Amino acid sequence: MSNVTPISFVGAASAFPTRIVENDFFGTPGAKQSAMFRGAKRRHHVEPGQTAVDLITQACASLEARLGRSVTDGLDIILTNVSIPDMPFTGCGAEVARELGVHPQWVFDLHNYGCISFIPMAALAQSLMTTTGARRALVCNVQTAGGRIFSDPKIRQLPQAAIPGDGCGVALLEAGDSRPIEHIVVRNFPAYASDMQIASGEDASWWEPRGDQFSINFSRAKVARVVGRGNRMVPEVVQATCDQAGIGPSGIHTLITNQPNPVFLRNWRDALQVPTERHIDTFAEHGNLFGAAMPVCLARAEEEGRLRPETNVVLGGFSHAGDYAAAAVIRWTEAA
Repeated sequence: MSNVTPISFVGAASAFPTRIVENDFFGTPGAKQSAMFRGAKRRHHVEPGQTAVDLITQACASLEARLGRSVTDGLDIILTNVSIPDMPFTGCGAEVARELGVHPQWVFDLHNYGCISFIPMAALAQSLMTTTGARRALVCNVQTAGGRIFSDPKIRQLPQAAIPGDGCGVALLEAGDSRPIEHIVVRNFPAYASDMQIASGEDASWWEPRGDQFSINFSRAKVARVVGRGNRMVPEVVQATCDQAGIGPSGIHTLITNQPNPVFLRNWRDALQVPTERHIDTFAEHGNLFGAAMPVCLARAEEEGRLRPETNVVLGGFSHAGDYAAAAVIRWTEAA
């Protein structure tokens, strides 16, 4: 693997819609909530007409302010993952390039990988840097399902509606070993590929006209299966990545995962023997940010000064109903 171009994390930043939604917006009064659908105190929802591109450009402005330099100079790669895209067919990467005033060689809008998409996008960026000589990549994760699906008057009565929150995390990566992403493991579990399905009161495919908004099907039996998978596969993929890096539980100085709910977060850090204070999450104020959670939490950890030089920042998670799991180790240093 010595011929692989090293890739480093430069910095991350976040952006959120201005609309804050409290818990009383959701559910049926007096209904008992499962522990799987509790824990968020509030979350943000995109407004009608607000786009993923809007949030990405806001986050990029914040990243430039933090770094004190442009994120667009020499930008070769733009990678995006948006939970509910602004437009079918096209993705938003080219629009992001237009708004930033750049002409990158490579633009990919990755629709799959969901909650772990930040890690495979980092791997893709490294592959492109290795094979094409590209030097800098902007990775953009945006969650828009809260406002676009779960704010619907009918859908917001469902138990799971209070969990998703909208937001954006962006990260700048560049070739080099100043703050290297040293190990990445991505796993695919095809047997679970069809277990996440949309649901509505009508017999129609998602692209067909319908009277009601669709949502995600979370039956009691399905939730139980996903919980079992998630509790098992995230510690396993994190441990496999740490084994590659030659570190044990005490070497996980900071843990950042996707954040489905507080139950998963607790179970993962217990399995990995990581104290609560070393597991960064933003669930209480932002809910489940899907793929945006990892870069948002990286940005939060940087802002709060919780990342120390010469420590290991370990990322991990699973997506959808368990069709993908991934982990990565970043060797943290002073500002890259």
